[in-house]
Amino acid sequence: MYASDLSKVSILIKTFLRDQHLEVAVSGILAIMPEVRMIVVDDGERTARKSAIYEQLSARGHAVIEMPFDSGFGAKSNAALPTVHDYSIERPYLLIGSDDFDFRPPSVRQGIERLVAVLDGDQEVAIASGRVNGNRYEGWLRDHGDRIVEEYISLDRPQRVNGVTYHRCNLTVNYSLIRAEILGPNKIHWDDDVKIGGGEHGAFFVDVMRAGHGVAWVPGADIREQETRTVDSRYAVFRGRARQPGRPCFAKRGIKEYVMFGGGVEHA
Repeated sequence: MYASDLSKVSILIKTFLRDQHLEVAVSGILAIMPEVRMIVVDDGERTARKSAIYEQLSARGHAVIEMPFDSGFGAKSNAALPTVHDYSIERPYLLIGSDDFDFRPPSVRQGIERLVAVLDGDQEVAIASGRVNGNRYEGWLRDHGDRIVEEYISLDRPQRVNGVTYHRCNLTVNYSLIRAEILGPNKIHWDDDVKIGGGEHGAFFVDVMRAGHGVAWVPGADIREQETRTVDSRYAVFRGRARQPGRPCFAKRGIKEYVMFGGGVEHA
């Protein structure tokens, strides 16, 4: 059976103008996973309340990186990588989280333990992922050069290691435990110049696929988004940029069309 120790894990929490969500996420992690190390990357507004929280986190050995306002998804993700690597010997796994995830239920910890068990037991898997809100999002990316097609995986070839069942794939939702060794400026990383909605999620997994790294979906590793909380009045406008046409991350990788599970097509 899989071990319950999460001391190998760092958790990346990117946050932007959702301070109430952030507080709930951080408090949940501290309560149920005290042995993990958080890396909080914030490109929102400075406040006295957050500064006090960040001082407390830093005093407890967590990392806090404050960036210029609206640095964006890619820049924030990449900014965390140096501190990930600084601790990669004792903490070789990085969990990709979000400021609106609800880490409080004990089942969340149990799910992350399952992700660790898969990475511990299968060296061919570099990314082990769960689900968000229970939604199916695990599939194969079919690479036709300038055209990528998403295809749901079948569940007829389960694998098992350390008492945990998992399914191989190469696309999952953005709730993933990643081997730190595959991440870096000359390895797998994000596009610094993309704020949001540039096709960054699909492009990340295209890079993982083309680099030959294994991916797995792990049933039972689920997390829920928090119930609605107050956000900054500007948040919706900034978030709405994701609906703009064009996906620059695809263009950089020579992808003209990206066909999603439901048949919709996004263009570079």
